[in-house]
Amino acid sequence: MQRSLEVNNPVDTHTPTTAATATLEMRGISKYYAGVAALNDVSVEIRPGEVHAILGENGAGKSTLMNIASGTAQPERGSLIYEGEVLGPLSPTLAASLGIAIVHQHPAVLPDLTVEENLRVALPSALFAGDPAAAVREMLDRVDLSVHPGDRVETLTVAQKHLLEIAKAFAIKPKLLILDEPTAPLGAAAVDLLFDRVREIVKTGTSVTYITHRLAEVRELADRVTVLRDGKVRGTSAVADVTDAELLALIVGRELASTFPPKHAGSKDSPVNFRLKNFGGPGFIDVSAEARRGEIIGIAGVVGNGQSEVLRALAGLEPFNGSVEIEGTPFDEHRLLSRAAFMPADRQGEGLMMSLSVRENAAVAALKKFKSLLFLSRNKEVSQVGASLASLSVKAPSMDAPVSSLSGGNQQKVVISRALLSDPVLLIADEPTQGVDVGARADIYGILREASGRGIPVIVASSDAKELEGLCDQVLVMSRGHVVETLTGDEITEERIVSAAVSSTTEAVSASQVAREAYRPSGIRRLLQGDYAPSILVAIVIVVLAGYLLSQNAAYLSAFNMTTLLTAATGVAFIALGQTIALLTGGIDLSVGPLAGFLVVIGSFFINAGKSVGQLVLGLVLMVVVAAAVGLINGVLIRYGRFTPIAATLALYIALGGFALLLRPQQGGFITQSFQDFVNTSYGPIPLFFIIVVLVTLALEYFLRRRKWGWRLRAVGSDAESSRRIGISLNRTVILGYLATAILVFIGAITLMGQYGIGDPSQGQSYTLTSITAVVLGGTSLVGGRGSFIGTLLGAVLLQQALNAADFLQLGTTYQYYFQGFLILVAAILYTFARMRRKRRALLA
Repeated sequence: MQRSLEVNNPVDTHTPTTAATATLEMRGISKYYAGVAALNDVSVEIRPGEVHAILGENGAGKSTLMNIASGTAQPERGSLIYEGEVLGPLSPTLAASLGIAIVHQHPAVLPDLTVEENLRVALPSALFAGDPAAAVREMLDRVDLSVHPGDRVETLTVAQKHLLEIAKAFAIKPKLLILDEPTAPLGAAAVDLLFDRVREIVKTGTSVTYITHRLAEVRELADRVTVLRDGKVRGTSAVADVTDAELLALIVGRELASTFPPKHAGSKDSPVNFRLKNFGGPGFIDVSAEARRGEIIGIAGVVGNGQSEVLRALAGLEPFNGSVEIEGTPFDEHRLLSRAAFMPADRQGEGLMMSLSVRENAAVAALKKFKSLLFLSRNKEVSQVGASLASLSVKAPSMDAPVSSLSGGNQQKVVISRALLSDPVLLIADEPTQGVDVGARADIYGILREASGRGIPVIVASSDAKELEGLCDQVLVMSRGHVVETLTGDEITEERIVSAAVSSTTEAVSASQVAREAYRPSGIRRLLQGDYAPSILVAIVIVVLAGYLLSQNAAYLSAFNMTTLLTAATGVAFIALGQTIALLTGGIDLSVGPLAGFLVVIGSFFINAGKSVGQLVLGLVLMVVVAAAVGLINGVLIRYGRFTPIAATLALYIALGGFALLLRPQQGGFITQSFQDFVNTSYGPIPLFFIIVVLVTLALEYFLRRRKWGWRLRAVGSDAESSRRIGISLNRTVILGYLATAILVFIGAITLMGQYGIGDPSQGQSYTLTSITAVVLGGTSLVGGRGSFIGTLLGAVLLQQALNAADFLQLGTTYQYYFQGFLILVAAILYTFARMRRKRRALLA
């Protein structure tokens, strides 16, 4: 690549020996965010059977360009030509149908769904024809991902999530495969396997676009390379025709003197400022080390051998035994938690608050520095945060831009900025340059070295042995939670680090695998960790409470009482089932109660004694139409009107209550007795409509677990952005979800008509809170993505059982509210505690 390419000829005219139509040609692509050009007149050609690397600094436009190529983003100008045909607007679904697959830098996986569900919701159904279980296992084995298909994805490690993303891409046998920083979290073995798979598909004619910050990977894998800087193409060339120095100059726009700063040159007799002795905790044991001022300690090893666990314990996030001394002062986990700065490997999951701004994320750990008397000084905050971000060359539209709008590398720089602003006594970095460009890496290395020189102990874990070789003064090599070798001085070489890690595990591989299998959840344990655990708990409570009530009063299980209890639970259950759908999408529907009451009011004008069958049918049809209209209005307001779910459904809550009062200012319109008798039909002690609600619940549960409707519903609530990237229509899913909610409320209104027999404008108001209570008791998450209809049905039964118990024990109406509040409180505590434990297990996985 010649320097003249940067100005005179951004795209070379190199053609392969065998002329062929380009798989994808991107011509004159421009894309703007908030008026800032992410891409400016970019043209790139991806040819059949080649690996085309895209290089550039963070924020250069690489991921944006690939998002456009995969249909995730739309360009303002330019055209896409795929296999010689000009494409119109491209969506992720259309891109997948054309054979375009992408592995995103941040995996488009859905944390609340299982591994199998992630595959099945994202991939064509034809791939699972015949034996779905065998197809899933084959997809996982292709990338050597050793997890159970029933494991929830939130429990996977960052590397495993990336492998799952890679498995999805390879499964469709793409014509064009886009890999955006796929190796950043992977160990050496996983990287080698990925490269082998890439070479295999390239031989079949597949085109591969490869985004990376690692020049060594470009040399190993790519045929051609294009460099982007500031949203423009700076040059394209065959890899063999360009030197690393030329590539670096085009990437950063300047010459880089050296990637790594000089190592510590102090005396070995200088005092020790950091000491670990017999340090042990979850996943590691007996780690000992010491460092002097200016020295950086590195931690190496095959991914998953205790490195991250050591760092988390040093950050005070996990309990430990042994001792930690900094400047001669002992620190326990509580002091470390408040004084150490931790830069986690998973910057989006742990490192950043994605809904906050760049400034807020950088400043949050250093608020005391910005105090002026009793208040925070905005000027101090802006000045110091701005200086920190500028020193790291963070590219953002402004400090008040959402941190989610930044590129992955710039997000990492914000994490580093926060750590440095907090004035830590210990700086802990887990994969600090993961997804960071070469220019910024040099800056980060310099900052870590400068912090160490100021006397702050610095601990760095990295899967890149070359990085540890160039940066660290000593390296602890770990295997299965033990330090197997400590390297210092000239001993720290890439070869020694890799050799120590590999040789120490060669004889223990099978044992290690056995250990992982031993900790893999069994089927029963997986069930208890899944969405059905709350259902099991609620069922147990129902049985225990029934046993207690029976011991107090033998009439508790009488046919009359069972019919009364189940009839009351049926109406609540139908409305709560609808509420469950809304909550699964990550929303809520406050209008369900007033809608049910309004529908009963409408029915009270048509389903009366003396009215014809035609009028009765007309009344039911009108109720269905009104319910459907309300559901569609809720969905449209949320998706197209950009209302929050609470605001949209609250508006309908108020409106429906007003309409009900307009139609019937007071109670009136008695429902015909024959209709009430039908609705209240029982078979023994079991009401007909309770049987119907059980069947509806089972049908909904089946579709929730085994069909794409349910997977998409939960996917949107689990992670809306990832859902969009894998081709799920958010608008359609949410709107149809609220429509289904309203239809279930309609059925619930039918049961209320049978129970109350009169049109009452205030009748449905309480059912909004009651439905939410039943859903919470059933274990459905209030933030979306997880839950079960079975749990909701059981929650409705338990709720009515608690109310029934207060009457049976003659405790009075007040105790009914006490019981409801107590049940909600217990459910919230138990489910929150369970979720915290799941997250902790995931972090230690």
